[in-house]
Amino acid sequence: MRALGSGRDFNDFLSPYVQTHAWFSGRDPYAALTLRDLWPDIPRPDFVLKESANGALAAQRGIPSPYLTTAFPLLLPVAELPWGIAIWVWVFLCVLAVFVVATILSYMAGFRRYSQPALLIFLSALLFAPVHTAIAAANIFTISFAVGMLATFCLIRNHPTLAGILLTFAVALKPTVALPFVIYALASRNRAKVILPAVAMGGLLLSIAMIPSHGTTLWLKSFVANDDTMFAAGAIDDFSTANPLHFQLINLQTALFPLLQNRTLTQFGAILVFVVLLVLWFRAMRRNWQLDLLDLAILASVALLPVYHRFTDAGLLLVPVAWALSELQGNLRRFAAACLLLASPFLVPGATMLQEFSERSALVHNLSRSRSWDRFILPHQSWLILMICLVLLAAHHRTQSKLIYSGRESRRVPGSTTSAGVGSGGM
Repeated sequence: MRALGSGRDFNDFLSPYVQTHAWFSGRDPYAALTLRDLWPDIPRPDFVLKESANGALAAQRGIPSPYLTTAFPLLLPVAELPWGIAIWVWVFLCVLAVFVVATILSYMAGFRRYSQPALLIFLSALLFAPVHTAIAAANIFTISFAVGMLATFCLIRNHPTLAGILLTFAVALKPTVALPFVIYALASRNRAKVILPAVAMGGLLLSIAMIPSHGTTLWLKSFVANDDTMFAAGAIDDFSTANPLHFQLINLQTALFPLLQNRTLTQFGAILVFVVLLVLWFRAMRRNWQLDLLDLAILASVALLPVYHRFTDAGLLLVPVAWALSELQGNLRRFAAACLLLASPFLVPGATMLQEFSERSALVHNLSRSRSWDRFILPHQSWLILMICLVLLAAHHRTQSKLIYSGRESRRVPGSTTSAGVGSGGM
């Protein structure tokens, strides 16, 4: 209902909707004047006219949105509908996508359909504040998330060709959300069978995307210029405290900048943390090469750290939540409980609430003037994601250590056929 209400005014889908129309008609989809001219038949906010004229629309509002041109062919079936119908269809797809994600997570967790643990995963999806925000804003996140999960499901069910095609769709829609699923596919045993159809579909999408522009690179320059404007110091996507809305971001740069006070060091620090965590996961994973829900949970959490992510993208944490629910009665229950505890603050939009209270409550306002406010309190979601990553990696290390220990013990059993198989596999 919130999404349909915003559909009469302004939401996250409106910009890609208009941009798809612009692309299909051969106009620059990243130009502010194009967005202004093709605005649908709903009240146009005053800021659109003013900021499209003075060039501040991208920096202050984040529109036209910096989606890849390859996303527009995928959005065309919905974008060709009149806005009043398109927003209903899009919101339905967003809600459906959440149930698709929950269903696949229940399958990967090994839960029976309609069992109590499976219902807990559905309940978690319905309670998660990032999911609420994504649907209410009609954000493309839920669709990209669902497509990535469908690709993973196809990979598990040994359909690598379809998995590669779906991965390409997820990347085309929102690459930052598709990142963990791409890494998961590349680390799987079927990666060679996934890459070829993914590359082929990517080439096809790129070719289709270039048709309206007659193959020119004009839109690429416009896209890069728009992207640079949005991430400039003080702009809407800037992670530094110069951006008054930086608290809406959850990537690690938001937490590191108040400590380092240097943009270059902050970028380097976030990437370094991401690489170190990824290497730790890879070193443990390569001992077994058997990917499961814990591996996807690690990748979904780690992928939130190094690149731009808003609060809606924290919906990826549903993957570690599903893993934790599957391990509450197992040997890793302490790690699972810690993961759920760290994820529980995402039941509310914490940073937004803190910012609101700082303007209404004298106590919180005084707290907001302390050093710890920008360093730890306001960016607490970024720190929580980092701690979730560490907990999941510790659980992964415990699991791999037990597998290695079990393998060594089995090799000590005289005449055991299992031990011979493990020995030859280890060699």
